[in-house]
Formats: sequence, structure tokens, C-alpha cells
Amino acid sequence: MIKQQLRAPLVTAVALLLGWAVDWLFYAKLPGISLTVFVLLLVAALFGLGYWHKRLPEPHNLWLLLPLFFFAVMTAVRENPFLTAMNTLAVLLLLSYLAFFYAQGRVSELDVPGSLFVPLRVGLHSSVLAVPLLVSSLEGVHLHPTRQRLLPVLRGGLLALPVLFVFTFLLASADLVFAHQLERLLTLKFLAELDELIGRAFMIGVAAWVLGGGLVYALAWRQTAVTMQSPVESWLQSLPRKYGLGFGESITIVSLVNLLFLAFVALQFTYLFGGERHLVLESITYAAYARRGFFELVAVAVLSLALVLTLNWATRRATKRQIHLFNALCSGLVALVLVMLLSAWRRMSLYEAAFGFTELRLYVFVFMVWLTAVLAWFLLTLWRAPHRFAIGLILAAMGYLVTLNALNPDAFIVQQNLARYAQTGELDAAYLTTLSADAVPALRLALAQVQGDTQLVPTPACSGYAYRSDGAFYAESCQATLAEVIGANLYGRYQAMRHNRSLTGWQSFHFSRLRAYWQLRQLFHQSP
Repeated sequence: MIKQQLRAPLVTAVALLLGWAVDWLFYAKLPGISLTVFVLLLVAALFGLGYWHKRLPEPHNLWLLLPLFFFAVMTAVRENPFLTAMNTLAVLLLLSYLAFFYAQGRVSELDVPGSLFVPLRVGLHSSVLAVPLLVSSLEGVHLHPTRQRLLPVLRGGLLALPVLFVFTFLLASADLVFAHQLERLLTLKFLAELDELIGRAFMIGVAAWVLGGGLVYALAWRQTAVTMQSPVESWLQSLPRKYGLGFGESITIVSLVNLLFLAFVALQFTYLFGGERHLVLESITYAAYARRGFFELVAVAVLSLALVLTLNWATRRATKRQIHLFNALCSGLVALVLVMLLSAWRRMSLYEAAFGFTELRLYVFVFMVWLTAVLAWFLLTLWRAPHRFAIGLILAAMGYLVTLNALNPDAFIVQQNLARYAQTGELDAAYLTTLSADAVPALRLALAQVQGDTQLVPTPACSGYAYRSDGAFYAESCQATLAEVIGANLYGRYQAMRHNRSLTGWQSFHFSRLRAYWQLRQLFHQSP
């Protein structure tokens, strides 16, 4: 039982405090430093309860704290929506790994299915284990005799509520004066806000329920090694022994895919890497040939990795010769995929040179780098330590997100497109104005750089008509100079920040938004 392992009332009290912290930090607040503070509180609660109950953390898993705090802090540093979502997701996943491996086991021993199922197992058990925690907290609680006499009154009051509601409705319909007084009573401020209070109380209760169950799961619930597989993982592991592919079938699949990839790679060396002269006879321009297909090639690389992982899991190999032949063919396939990734990188580089950077193009660039690292790690572990592939995959996913945070995508995009503008005179100013507050310092520099450029470009979200105060419509120009487009956007951002009351709470503090506000204030010479 929970009470034999943990002081259930203490854990329950800590869970309720954490539930209240969720409301205090996140309700009606913009994303900011609140997540960082919450992670600090949650980790302090976990380790504090652990030391109180002499449940010390496993030292080999303490490295999880480093990426956990990094991604939590970055939610208050980068405002890019994609990064904010990914940083938050990374925090949740790392918290699940920390809970699962707090006292026993090693994260490095996870396999691929386990790395996916651990967050699901932690979430499920956190929801279920709150029940015995609450029961154990209430057991043994003795009320004072005076309070015991109040219990029948409390129960009677609860039973009377529906009766009072029906009679109140009928009496209000029967007498206008009574109905008027009742209406005045119901318009009291606390009653008008009752629905909000109920909603916030429900949010606190749900958060406390899940967090309390999670603390129990991390500290005391499991008596066996935490690396023990779940029933679903055990079932998946048993499938190849019963229904797995034969060696001949798998070899055929890999061999045919290798031949297809080999033919494609040969064309890449002839045309893409060979230059424009090889395309003359095909009546295809080099630009048209090169500036397409990168997303498809990245998809092929991802699917190829999934294919070799699936075949490696599902194929029955009886002898060392079969193992070595299978590994050799898979290694050849991965080598060909690496060449295709090089082709995708080349195509993306040419496309970026022609049209400039966007968020999606930058994300794909960085993804290709880390996908290459994953494929190289697969080749290494395939021959020497297959059970180590999952930890490399986890670290590569974290590396991808760390790289994006370090690059600051929105500012990077503005800087790269400004460099391209200096060479070509072309700049998609309308797109740059859609970027987050992370881009404001770079946009401020862009505004100075495009001053004096008289070329007209399309303005963002222009309908062609504007509404006048006298009720008439008049034609609106949908073109403006680069400086007008960027300047209007920066001024609009500044006015929005000045009048946004949701930014006043310290829980919404965000480094990027604060820096953008002060730079815009300096630019427009106005006081807050």
C-alpha cells in the first residue's frame, strides 16, 4: 500500500501545492518564465520528497536535468511558436523520463519502443495512482466530536440544493419583487465570476491529481526494476519469433531497394552534381531540375531508416553469416540514403539561393544534419551495439532542438535574407513581418538597411479596399516601399505591446518580448 511506502498526507499536500502553482503560473498568462519556475518547483518537490523518504535518485540518470532545465529556460528566451511548442514538448517528455528512471534503471538502456512507451506509461500510471494516494491520505483521519456532529448538517445541505433550486425558480416566477431581489443577488461580483472560479478549481484539482500520481510513481510504486518492459513492449518483442519475416524475404526487400537507390544516386552524380551541361540534351534547365524534390528526398531518408529498423526487428537470422549479410545490405542502403541526403542538401541550397530562407526551409536544413548523424549512429550500432541505438536517437532529437534554439531561427532568417538582399536587391518584406518577436532586433537593422530603396512591394494582408470614417469605401494601394512595410509592422508591434495587459504579470516575463519592446520604444521615441 501507498501508506506503507510513503507519507501519503505529505505527498498529497505537495501535489495540491503544485496544482495551485499550475493555476498561479499559467492561468491567463502568456508563455514565459512560468514554465521554468514550474519545472524548478516540480523537480524540487520530487527530490525533496525523495530525500525525506530516503529514496535517493539514480546518479546515472541525473544528466536528464541538464536538457530539462535548458528547454524550460528556452521557453522564456525564444518566442518562435514552433520552438515554444517543441521546447514545451521536450520538457514534458524529459519529465516523464525523469519520473520513470528516478530511482532505478538507466535511460541509456532504453530500446526504441521503450523510448516511445515510457511517456505513455508515466501518464497512465500518474492518472491511476492518484486514487490509492487519496485513499491512503484519508485513512486514519479522525474528526473532532464537534466536527462529527456537523457532518449530518453538511450532508443535509447538499441534499437540499436541488430542492431549493426548484422552489426558488417557482417563487421567482410567482412574485416580481422576489424575482428582482434574486436578480440583484445573482449579479454580485463573486457570483458572476463563479463559473471562472469553478473552472480554475477544476484545473487545480486535475493538475494535483496527475502530479500526485506522478510523484508516487517516481518514488514508491514499483518494486521491480523500472526497465521491466510493459506488456505491449513484451508483446512487440515476441512478434518476430512467431510471425517474423524469413531471412530470404528480408534480403530480397533490402536488395531491391538498394538497386532502386543505386540507380537514383547514379543519376544524381550525372546530373545534379555534374552540372548544367549534362541537362542540355534533356531540355531541362538546371534551376528547374535542382530546385525541387528536397522534401521528397528527406521523406525517403526517414522512411528508409524506418524500413531498416523494422526489418532489423522483424527478420529472423539463424547464423552469423546471415547476420553479417543482412547488416552489410542494410549498411549499403544507409550509405545510399546518405548520398540522397547530400542531394537534398544541394537542392535546398540552390532553392534558398533563389528564393531566400523561410522557417520550413531552415528546419529542414537542420533536420537533415541531425538525420545524417542518426544514420551514422545506426551504422555504428548495427554492427557493434544494436541496443544502444535508442539513446542515440533521443540525444539526436535533443540536439536538433538545441541547434534550433542556438540559431534563433527568426533572427537568422532575417539576417540571411538581408545578406541576399545586399547581393540581389530582392527581399520578401511581407514574409519577414510574420516572424515572432525574436526577429525584432534584426528587423530594426533591416529597416535601416532598406531606407532609400524606392521599389514597391506587396503589402501584407491587403484587400485592395479600405473603410473610411464616413462609411464609404475607397481603393487602397496594396504596394509600399520596403521601409514602409517593415516600419509599419514594427510600429504595430510596439503599439500592441504597449496595450497588452496580459504582459504585465511577472509569470509572462519573456526575454525576447522584453528586448523587442525596449528596442521598439527606443526606435519610436515614446514612453510606455
